[in-house]
Amino acid sequence: MAGRNGIDKLTTGLVVIYGALCFIKIFFRYFLIGYIVITVLQYAVLAYAVFRVLSKNLQKRYSENFRFEQFLNAWNPYIEHMKLRLKFFKTHRFRTCKGCGEFLRLKKGKHRKQITCPKCGKELTFHFLF
Repeated sequence: MAGRNGIDKLTTGLVVIYGALCFIKIFFRYFLIGYIVITVLQYAVLAYAVFRVLSKNLQKRYSENFRFEQFLNAWNPYIEHMKLRLKFFKTHRFRTCKGCGEFLRLKKGKHRKQITCPKCGKELTFHFLF
C-alpha cells in the first residue's frame, strides 16, 4: 500500500452507503427492475471505494476527501441539534427564535411561556399544550 491513498472519511462513507444499499435491496427482491438498479448502484459504489483506496493520485483523492468533509461539517449543526432533541425529548420542547433562527430548548409545561432569546434579545411567547 505504499504510495496509495488508503482509507479516509469518504471511503468510509462509501462503504456505509454500500451497506445501506445492501439493506434496501432486501425490499426490492420481488421487483426485478428496482433490484437490478440497486444492485448496479451498490457495486458501483463499492468499485469506487476500492478505486479510491488503491489510487496513487493522492492530490485528487485528498481534494475529494476535503470537499466531503466540508459537506459533513455543513450538516454538523443539524446533527448535533437532532442529538439534543433525542436526549431531551421527554422533558423539553425545542423551538426556533423568529428573530435570529437560534434553536431554543424550553422545559415542557401546560402553559404559556414568555422568554428572551439569549442570542438576539427578542421577546418570544410560546404556547404549550403538553
